[in-house]
Amino acid sequence: MSPFRDVLQLLVIIVLLISCGKEPSSKSFSPYYKLTVNGSKKSVPACGTSDYVAEYLKDTAVFAGFRCGGTGGGFYLKGRIIDGTYPLSNTNQAWYNEGQMTYTTDSLNQGVLTIRMGNYEAVGGLIPYVEGEISFSAVDKNTGTTISVTNGKFLLKKYQD
Repeated sequence: MSPFRDVLQLLVIIVLLISCGKEPSSKSFSPYYKLTVNGSKKSVPACGTSDYVAEYLKDTAVFAGFRCGGTGGGFYLKGRIIDGTYPLSNTNQAWYNEGQMTYTTDSLNQGVLTIRMGNYEAVGGLIPYVEGEISFSAVDKNTGTTISVTNGKFLLKKYQD
């Protein structure tokens, strides 16, 4: 093999190893909460006093909820939460708001949420974060209307209480 080819292979291996880390892939830390609702892509905004934060309440629960401009969403998990996959139903819940409609998981409308935690290295220090995927079916209790949420992805700041 030529020295050029050896160096090229080494560079490819280094790039692959660096890209396999748990850190977000972008250069800047830009939290988000995105979903596909009944086939339509949605980005749930955070504004005003809300922020893209997952609040860890010691070892008892995790709560993340956002609402802005008539659209909202989030999830609530009970118990000690570590990296992993959690079922969504009436105990561990997810929701999506659009206008006056509030869709939530329950014992019949269920889903799944995957969480991974890490740290983003910023200029001022490390920013703890939570990222993952979410999908679920949910119902509006007032109307009985159901929705299907798929391809949900999120990157949130982690706050430990």
